[in-house]
Amino acid sequence: MFGILEWKCIVPGSEIENVKQDRKHSKRIERYEVSEKAIYFEGKYLPVSQIRSMRSQPSAYRPHGCCGIGIPVFKIRVEYGAEKPVVLVIEQEEKVEELLELVCKSNPNIAIEYYLSPHTGLRPEKISPPLY
Repeated sequence: MFGILEWKCIVPGSEIENVKQDRKHSKRIERYEVSEKAIYFEGKYLPVSQIRSMRSQPSAYRPHGCCGIGIPVFKIRVEYGAEKPVVLVIEQEEKVEELLELVCKSNPNIAIEYYLSPHTGLRPEKISPPLY
């Protein structure tokens, strides 16, 4: 597998000085890499300094062309001032907490939200869509 030659910052004008060096100190959380300066995903990165808020909620992932109930996951919606937020998909709940903790350690001004059930007021467990 070939490495990505150049990572692209999704916020023009907010590029990180030395991406290669920063990634050396990043931590892999499922399919993402998180450092003190950025979240790396799919050949792009989002500087942590640009993140305004993050919201975690249980969801389900359905691969294209697949039917059925889907795989229970957590989605983290990352708002950074653009029209469309970045949505990170994580399978393990403890990895969600680890990612949020790492990012907030670098930027304590980020507002963290958790989806709360309108019925119980509690954070729900992973949800599965109804069986048909």
